Amino acid sequence: MRSIRAISSDSPDSRGRKPARLRPGLSRGFTLLEMLTTVAVLIVVLGLMVSLARYVRKQLAVEVTKDLLHKLDAMMARYHDRHATYPKVTPFASVGRMPDEETLRTQAMRNNRDFVLALRIDGLLAEDSFGGLPQSIYNDATLRDAWGSPIVFMTSMREGIGMAPQDNPFFFSAGEDRQYRTLQNNLYSYEK
Repeated sequence: MRSIRAISSDSPDSRGRKPARLRPGLSRGFTLLEMLTTVAVLIVVLGLMVSLARYVRKQLAVEVTKDLLHKLDAMMARYHDRHATYPKVTPFASVGRMPDEETLRTQAMRNNRDFVLALRIDGLLAEDSFGGLPQSIYNDATLRDAWGSPIVFMTSMREGIGMAPQDNPFFFSAGEDRQYRTLQNNLYSYEK
């Protein structure tokens, strides 16, 4: 049986090396540079996570709105099949000079209420039609996109607003920028 030797802090290890001694009053820990590097890395990672969350949120809003526009298109097609016409709605932008954005917003709200009411009266907009959507999108009187702007029903195409194939009626959303006249940001029911 081997005897156990007391190992002092000055005795060499199995390779003959002496352990490093700490000066009195100093303890082992992180240096200021190590701490700053860690904080910097955490800030970069947090910034990347916030950017990713924003991107995912935007993509989700686009998908929810597109899905809503396609569902509305299908409902309006059923309405047309039943009545051989589309409901009378407040025109969004009549022929002639394009109105300012504030006028378009007012017209969008009237147009939205008109088509929502027509679909509800016809029974196409049932309680479960948009089940699960937050009240900020559908509240029984209006349908809004994911950014809170009223969705618009266009009975025909209008340059500067939207150009559906074969001049078919369509729904559209102002999109993330909430401006109805910016075609590149608008979302349309005729787009895939």
